[in-house]
Amino acid sequence: MARHPWDARAPHVSVVHPRRVGDGLTPDQARGPHWRRTGSGLHVPAATDSGLPQQRIIEEAARMPTGGAVTGWAACLLAGAAWFDGRAPDRRTSMPVELAVGPRGGVRGHEGVVVSCARLPDWEVWQRYGVRCTRPERAVFDQMRRCSPEEAVVVAESALAGEITSLARLRAFAGGHRSARRRDVAEWALARTRGGVRSPLEVRVRTIAEEAASYSRLEVNRVVVTLDGTRIGEVDLFDVESGTGIEVDGADHRWAGQQSWDIVKDEALRSVGIEVARVTGSQARDVAALARRLDAVRARSRFAPPEKRGWRLLPAGVDTEALLVEREHDATWREWHST
Repeated sequence: MARHPWDARAPHVSVVHPRRVGDGLTPDQARGPHWRRTGSGLHVPAATDSGLPQQRIIEEAARMPTGGAVTGWAACLLAGAAWFDGRAPDRRTSMPVELAVGPRGGVRGHEGVVVSCARLPDWEVWQRYGVRCTRPERAVFDQMRRCSPEEAVVVAESALAGEITSLARLRAFAGGHRSARRRDVAEWALARTRGGVRSPLEVRVRTIAEEAASYSRLEVNRVVVTLDGTRIGEVDLFDVESGTGIEVDGADHRWAGQQSWDIVKDEALRSVGIEVARVTGSQARDVAALARRLDAVRARSRFAPPEKRGWRLLPAGVDTEALLVEREHDATWREWHST
């Protein structure tokens, strides 16, 4: 069954680790058409899928010195968070793989790699896909500090959606690294992170609504029901005070069947007094224009007091700590039995 493009959990895929000349590979074989060079003295079979982001990470990781580790978005992907696919927000530019090598260095950066010489304690490292990676909290922290504050929120939310860490763990890690460069960016982002998102676009729209428009803290993916308990639907972003719903429409909403359902859902929401705004990816690129439009929608909302509302929200909230422990145990078991 095909995966939805915004499935947050990445399936475990097969990768090929580069081999060195002399490690069962002769110089003549390496120069032949059946092998592809990935680095100095490193090769993989020519048929290896180089377009797979996990494969790209494995190939770059082979350059690391002893004691180094993959970090940033790449470590998050190897841990199982699918939205870290190695593409920048424009969805066209490939991001470099970040290698944490510690203060001693030992590897040069190039077009596909960026090197971090920050301190790398052993307790911040584990193994995934047969390579050393930083644990999710360090990986997310490193990636957030390389982003704008707004994109740092997307990084944190993507990690939570991928179920590789929790907000409590991320905040604890940031709190223990007060002298880190650009720590203020991570703190700003974590203060605005809450989990439960369905796509990176949803996070960007929420940030625009809360930071550039006049919305206060929005509810995320809450189910709206009538007063008698009839389910109307799940709203992507919801402003309880004004009774405004914001629906974020990705590419899957272009399908005629989905569009028909969206119309029915909007009519049902408006019938109980909820005003609805729909936002696409292209609209989210113009922050000022989108903020003005969202403010206009909010201004015409009812702002009904609780006793006069024709709707209510179902309870939300999930404790992820037990789930994280289970996933980490399973991943460690896989690494142990694959070596």
